[in-house]
Amino acid sequence: MRRILFPFLLLAAAAFDSPPLPALAGPAPPPGVPPAGQTKPAGSFLSLSEAIRVGVTQHPLLERSRYAFLAAGAATKQTQGELYPWLEASAAGGAGSIRVLSSDGATIHATGELPEAPRNRSGFHQHGGGRGFALAGALPKHNMNMATGGLILNQLITDFGTTAHRILASQATEAATEKEILTNKALVILNVQQAYLTCLMQQRFVEIARDTVEKRKVIRDQVQTLYKRQLKSKLDLELVSVELRNAELALIKAQNDLTQAFASLNNAMGVEGPARYELEAIAVAAGVPPVMEALVEEGLKNRPELLGGKDRLLATQELLKAVKALNFGEISAVATIGITKYGDVHDSGIPKDGVAPLWGAAATARLPIFTGFRIQNQVAEAGHRQGEAEQELQNLVNEVVLQVIRASLSQTTAAEQIALEQERVTFAKEAVNLAQERYKLGLSSIVEVVRALTALFDAESRLAEAQYVYKKSQAVVAYAAGQDYLKY
Repeated sequence: MRRILFPFLLLAAAAFDSPPLPALAGPAPPPGVPPAGQTKPAGSFLSLSEAIRVGVTQHPLLERSRYAFLAAGAATKQTQGELYPWLEASAAGGAGSIRVLSSDGATIHATGELPEAPRNRSGFHQHGGGRGFALAGALPKHNMNMATGGLILNQLITDFGTTAHRILASQATEAATEKEILTNKALVILNVQQAYLTCLMQQRFVEIARDTVEKRKVIRDQVQTLYKRQLKSKLDLELVSVELRNAELALIKAQNDLTQAFASLNNAMGVEGPARYELEAIAVAAGVPPVMEALVEEGLKNRPELLGGKDRLLATQELLKAVKALNFGEISAVATIGITKYGDVHDSGIPKDGVAPLWGAAATARLPIFTGFRIQNQVAEAGHRQGEAEQELQNLVNEVVLQVIRASLSQTTAAEQIALEQERVTFAKEAVNLAQERYKLGLSSIVEVVRALTALFDAESRLAEAQYVYKKSQAVVAYAAGQDYLKY
């Protein structure tokens, strides 16, 4: 018995002593980017490129996609494992009228019936699993003590392409999962760019609001001096004081919006960062927009969603071939070797011990004749899945074309709006100067000055918004054409 159990104890010890699986290793953070779980101090400098690198390194959406990709790779290796030999160790013991028998299938019941062969998740038969030494039923035999141990080897010879096509389908699914990482990466880059530009725009709004407050304070002080000298009425002083309070409220709102914009930037990067950063100044210059046809062609070539859709279509095609191959059955082989120690107890009560080796080899061929239309319906399902993937891919193509056209037209509109808003700011500044001079000469009321200042505030705000909307439209065009995710 010790000679029988010793090999299995060695196998168990080797299993327990095996090193643990390595943890998921994500990409190393670039220089200047804090490691995962760490944030930059408040008020530290953060450039746009650094913010993007933080996002693609630490955003949970990308980490989740990486784990999904590793899981898909493990699933592919599981399918590939069905082509390799399956070697199992087995040990069994019995006493009395129950006999220990070896089997290459599932456990044999007392009646001698063999359950259905085990199947994998996809519904295909798989070799291996459930093999070993089983106990026969209690038959009218004399008593016997038995202990059996050995090895069982199973090998799939051929299933006429079923497993091979399933492996190709699994590899295509793995590739599609990798494209999903790139899809989420492009989305993270776009969100970071949009949030960063929003912070710059809100900073500009704060500057405009603060400048407006200072201008209205100067006018309030001038009117107050004139009122003390009884050159202007109290109504003028009260009116300009109310407008000063409105400007201060606008400044408070702009500051709160800036704080919210920084929170959105941290969320876009996927970190719990500080409430404020020192941002990089980005020049806004409207240039010549790229040709729309070239952008559409580039988007259809580089968008990771389309590349992943092609991989998913390939996976459905391979699965269709795999289920069609089920009609040809499979051929497999099994071999077993071991040793049995027994003691035969006769009527005299004197046991006769002995040790006998056991071995065997066999081949099995299976050919489905009638399966209750199961295979036929599996083929039909796989065909429908292929059609679904084809239509989904075509829908993605249409969506990419639409996104590129919209982004390109929005960029053109934003560029034209910048020129119009610049002219409006120029006119508004001239109107403020004219209104102040007329008020000093007594040719107009304070209402005209207040209106001119309000118009200047609106014009400067609209110009800042138009400039950063243009920069955002550039980021959307790069996303629609599949450009930026290739740079990081």
